[in-house]
Amino acid sequence: MKFKKSLSMLLCIILMLGIVGCTKDIPTDAPKDNINSETTFKPGTYTATSKGNNGDVTVEVVFDEKSIVSVTVKEHSETPGLSDTPIQRIPSSIVEGQTLSVDTVAGATMTSNAILAAVEDCVKQAGGDVDVLKVAASNNDESVSETELTTDIVVVGGGGTGLAAAASAYENGADVILLEKLAAVGGSTALSGGGISATGSRFQEELGIKDTKESWMTLWKERQNTSNPDGKYPDYDRVDKFMDEAIKTTHWLVDTIKHKYGKIEGFGFDPVPRLHFPDGGNGSALTGNIEKYITEKGVKILTETKVTELVTNSNGDVIGVIAEGKDGKIKVNARKVILAAGGFAKNEELLNRFIPEMAGTAELSAATVGSTGDGILMAEKIGAALYEDPWVIGLGITSRVPELRILDWDSSKILVNEKGERFFNEASHYSIVTNEVAVEKSVWMILDSKESNIKATELFKSALPNKEIATGDTVEELANAMGVPTDSLTNTIKTFNEGCETGNDQFGKTKEMLVPVNAGPYYALRFYPKTMGTFGGVKTDEYYRVLREDGSIINNLYAGGECSNRNMYNQVYMSGSAVQLAVTSGRISGEHAAKSIK
Repeated sequence: MKFKKSLSMLLCIILMLGIVGCTKDIPTDAPKDNINSETTFKPGTYTATSKGNNGDVTVEVVFDEKSIVSVTVKEHSETPGLSDTPIQRIPSSIVEGQTLSVDTVAGATMTSNAILAAVEDCVKQAGGDVDVLKVAASNNDESVSETELTTDIVVVGGGGTGLAAAASAYENGADVILLEKLAAVGGSTALSGGGISATGSRFQEELGIKDTKESWMTLWKERQNTSNPDGKYPDYDRVDKFMDEAIKTTHWLVDTIKHKYGKIEGFGFDPVPRLHFPDGGNGSALTGNIEKYITEKGVKILTETKVTELVTNSNGDVIGVIAEGKDGKIKVNARKVILAAGGFAKNEELLNRFIPEMAGTAELSAATVGSTGDGILMAEKIGAALYEDPWVIGLGITSRVPELRILDWDSSKILVNEKGERFFNEASHYSIVTNEVAVEKSVWMILDSKESNIKATELFKSALPNKEIATGDTVEELANAMGVPTDSLTNTIKTFNEGCETGNDQFGKTKEMLVPVNAGPYYALRFYPKTMGTFGGVKTDEYYRVLREDGSIINNLYAGGECSNRNMYNQVYMSGSAVQLAVTSGRISGEHAAKSIK
């Protein structure tokens, strides 16, 4: 009996230990009263809307009594390409895991969060328990994988530069791997209009357009002369070579990539039709065509894979990269590395370091969220020389009140600074507008209540109260609300209105842009510089090989696009040149890298 009793007690102890051992795998952050609990729903189809990056995202969710049956994004205005992954992945992850604890997608956080918020709203409508669904599923597999790959050329970044580099390197006989830290390729090029400037292309000739490199160079110099008189750049020998290579790239995209142009036009204050725009689309059409080419050729693309380090040997030669992928660490051994990771317009820390005048503009930039300077910093770490005096690629101005951004491109309005004074011709090239606004302490746009402004004034009223907006029944009241000198603002508007009457504006605005400000009540809106990229990066030679401070080449390392573009400009962007430089520098670096390893 004693033996049987002892055996029974031993079995109880083992059983208790087993139970304790099982509970060890339950996530410590999970509410204990929710563990293994279930939520029920009122069966049916529910819809909800949440704010995404570009506007409302509407989601439809179908429930049965025990589960989420389906999640569908029904309507949205998110950016094509960049939003594709979250729109596909997040709904399927919710349904597969029966959970709201789903990771957002790199580079599409706002779209991801909008989908999750809308689904959460639907869960509440269906009577489900949101807290239960937000508990992450237990994952006992804590192992981190490490992968090692070997290739001829690894391209870091999948924007216009990286895609073109991969295509060109493959075309010239190299095995290529492309690494992109976001969930989709395309970069800032995909967000652009996709127009590439070139002079004397066969496509211009077919349309009877007469255009020359000399004409473009004259405009280039004229524009650059409006900015920093003490600037070291541009290097006009490199600009001249770029213009020659731009024609080759414009033809290469059609002949090799099978890209198509839909129209050739001027843009804004650049009336000469030299911008070659994609057929039936914008920048995403251009990057999509290059992606299609390299994908069909078998080039390996790894997205959500952030390169963190350049690997060098004892001689300082680059021999590969280290990256963090979705499933762990990745090492890529390569004979050549091409940095195509973009600029740093979305990195406040680097803006403060390199361009303090533009601190605070990262969140307003039109650049891709991936523009955080990764490639530049990695190259600097191994001894690459940085270009002096970085600047931004200006895209005019913008406000912090989204519904009033319809005014961003309205050159008929006047801008005043903290003194209540105008300070330049508002109807200038958008990059010049950025530069002029950047040097002022604060800037306001002034509107009156004439009939042509009805839509804008209604939006002003709906946005009040707002610290970004000032109003007044009279100009004097408006000045007080803005915090600018009353006499100064009154005199500024009086002088401007007199110029409207005579057609002779003090800053040279043309007659068609002169619209008087004389109908109260009056409104003022704060405006800020808007960018779409940066001028800067690492110094390179004509083949985009990265250089040290002493001018020597860092073997096997290339950099293109915004990773190396400072030598092309003073402080003024030239329409159609950024995308052209991205693709051209990618084509040249990819070709040179491939040919140098044969």
